Amino acid sequence: MKNRALIEDVRLADILPPVDAYISLRASCGWGEVSRDAAVPALERSVDAVTALDVDGDVVGFVRVVGDPMYLYIQDMIIAADLRGQGLGRAMMERLLPRLTSAWPEAVIMLMCAKGREQFYAQFGFERRPSDQYGPGMQLRRSDR
Repeated sequence: MKNRALIEDVRLADILPPVDAYISLRASCGWGEVSRDAAVPALERSVDAVTALDVDGDVVGFVRVVGDPMYLYIQDMIIAADLRGQGLGRAMMERLLPRLTSAWPEAVIMLMCAKGREQFYAQFGFERRPSDQYGPGMQLRRSDR
């Protein structure tokens, strides 16, 4: 992996990452391998995104959103390992969230985060589940995976 520039040299764009970069960054960060057949329609069904590009134009992070006018789900927030901890995730969320709340005023915005990352999202107003009002998030465990 090449040496990356600091966060000051990264630019944010209101675009989806290219499919190959999406697949590659997911895999390099331990999110698993996905096929183009799965990645292409997943990206096409996104309703918003912010992509971080280094000085060479390579994707070094992205956040994307799926959903509808009632429910939005921050599906992916991935940052290249060598750029974590420099504020890139915060910058992407600060760019994305105002746009979501403006464009989708009735939508509930949700996400599931990796264990130990709850405080990062709490700074933007996300609440942990379970809580007094809500039960835990759940997912269907499929035997074929």
